[in-house]
Amino acid sequence: MSVSTLSKADWSQWQNLFRQYIAFYKTSIPEAQYENTFNRIIDPQGDLHAFAIREEDGTLNAIAHYLFHTTSWSDKPVCYLNDLFVNPDIRGKGYGRKLIVACGKAAQEKGCSKYYWLTQHENKVARKLYDTFGESGFAEYRIKLPSDKW
Repeated sequence: MSVSTLSKADWSQWQNLFRQYIAFYKTSIPEAQYENTFNRIIDPQGDLHAFAIREEDGTLNAIAHYLFHTTSWSDKPVCYLNDLFVNPDIRGKGYGRKLIVACGKAAQEKGCSKYYWLTQHENKVARKLYDTFGESGFAEYRIKLPSDKW
């Protein structure tokens, strides 16, 4: 197994894993968004980046998407681990940890001041891993846009 970036040839396997990730969170995205997201990842000038765990036979079993953004708290960028998904058949074998580390190294190389991610409170399996890396002291609030709240 090795950590690698994605190429156009990974589309089928990547979208299978990303669809499972979206389903895990009991949500949906427009069909066109799968291709849009993948194209942003494989575009060398794109704003979205990814790592995958690739088995020796080429099979992808885990993916992580991350991005860099600015903040008013620092002149350095921060790194947001946007999505992390490991094939349920192989969870608990260090794949998630390897992807968190790979994204963290990318953030460090970029000169980021912070590296962070979110998960649902109920995602206890993932949180057990995440707690070995850092801590969370914030509650998140979301409003889907457009909204009639204003």
